[in-house]
Amino acid sequence: MRSTFKYLFYINRNKTKKNGLCPIMGRITLDGDIAQFSTGLETAPDLWDGKVGQSTGKTLHELKVNRELKELFKAIETHYARMVENDGYITAERIKNAVLGIAKEPTTLLKEFEEATTEIEKSVGINHSTATYKSYINGYMNLSRFIKEKYDKEDIPFNQLEYSFIEDYDLYLKTEQRMAKGSVLQHIIFLRKMIKRAMNKGIITRNPFFGYVSDQLVSKHKWLSSEEIEKIMTASIDKPSIDFVRDMFVFGVFTGLSYCDIKSLRKEQILSDSEGNQWISIKRQKTNTESIVPLLDVPKEIIRKYEGTGEGGKVFKMLCMNVVCRYTKEIGKLCKLDKKLTFHMSRHSFATSVCLSQGIPIETVK
Repeated sequence: MRSTFKYLFYINRNKTKKNGLCPIMGRITLDGDIAQFSTGLETAPDLWDGKVGQSTGKTLHELKVNRELKELFKAIETHYARMVENDGYITAERIKNAVLGIAKEPTTLLKEFEEATTEIEKSVGINHSTATYKSYINGYMNLSRFIKEKYDKEDIPFNQLEYSFIEDYDLYLKTEQRMAKGSVLQHIIFLRKMIKRAMNKGIITRNPFFGYVSDQLVSKHKWLSSEEIEKIMTASIDKPSIDFVRDMFVFGVFTGLSYCDIKSLRKEQILSDSEGNQWISIKRQKTNTESIVPLLDVPKEIIRKYEGTGEGGKVFKMLCMNVVCRYTKEIGKLCKLDKKLTFHMSRHSFATSVCLSQGIPIETVK
């Protein structure tokens, strides 16, 4: 259906001023929707030509009025054409506001994502980790790339989002970006978060992706048996860097700490009581919750082994995540385990294989 777009200028004879001039009004009509506004101009009623929407006067004042009315005509046409081209969502009120310069353009998806990322950046070290901030940046870049390639736009208003957007984005991540199911799910979660933010702010009143169900991951969290842990602990490893990663893995097994927690572990976080028992008191980077973990003999030995190697008060000088992941896989192959070994499995083995065997109540690890 073709839109009916009209606009005109007229004078309000009912509000003639003391100087005898009448205010010039504007009216924009789009598909029966009307928006009226004051142009801020005025003219003598006997000089006004309602058919052409101009003054017939020749004074400097009247010539200036006509010149400014022509500029308003041009502005209305320009904003209408721009909205048709870029937005697809147009109302008479939006055109009026754009012409008068009082409108806030609809808040856009990437703009909101950028704002959310900035908030995460400011909270790094408080209740978010650097890894979380980097994942937001990655999510923003991929969404930006999708919008550019799919819609040939730099951004997209929330009120233009349709159900097909999230389906197309899901497919794009899988096919064009070759992402694994877990990575796709994370990007879809980011997108949903932006929708929730927009709804909370009143930018939109409905969820355009309501009812969408993304492919669910089957939980594959694995842990090691006591026999497998022993294999790793007793394996003969000649290369010092791989031996270090083995020690960090074992440290994770016996403390339940993640890679990030081990990397950030500081000397002052290792506490002792009056009876000589030692504990690790640490705020988890992922959950921002305080954890108290008893320090068993094995991790104590590892701490002693690397005493003095940490920098800036840290207990260990941890290798980067990529290296740790690569060496962990090598350790798994060396030990001939029947499962793919990942560093994340170390902390999952803590509750199942260590807490139970060492008589540590899981509820005390909080």
